[in-house]
Amino acid sequence: MERCLCCNARLKGAVICPRCQADLSAVISSEQVAQFWFSKTIQYWLENKTGQSLAALALSLRLKKIKLAVVFRGFLIEQLCQEILDLLAQKQLLAAKQRLYTVRGLFPHSQQLQQLNTFADYLWLKSQ
Repeated sequence: MERCLCCNARLKGAVICPRCQADLSAVISSEQVAQFWFSKTIQYWLENKTGQSLAALALSLRLKKIKLAVVFRGFLIEQLCQEILDLLAQKQLLAAKQRLYTVRGLFPHSQQLQQLNTFADYLWLKSQ
């Protein structure tokens, strides 16, 4: 953190603001924990532990919206949408819906996932 959240003073690495004396240790700590969980996100992704990677990313983003984590979230959503589309193309509707349900639980505001869910619902109803 470069500036105080209370008075916008430059911190120069300080935990206590030199101008307003605000204790920023909890905020700085949460940023560090967010960075830790983002690094775990990458680690889990590289180990093909998709579920754990998604959960770690969601936790990291709840603590702090790190720019790289937001970009990585977009990448993960793209990858998972492709996986779900492949399941739909193979007519594995139940597996696709289950995967979609898990992913949408972690990223409920993704327009892309919402549209994919609508498409999966359409295919599901059409097959019944």
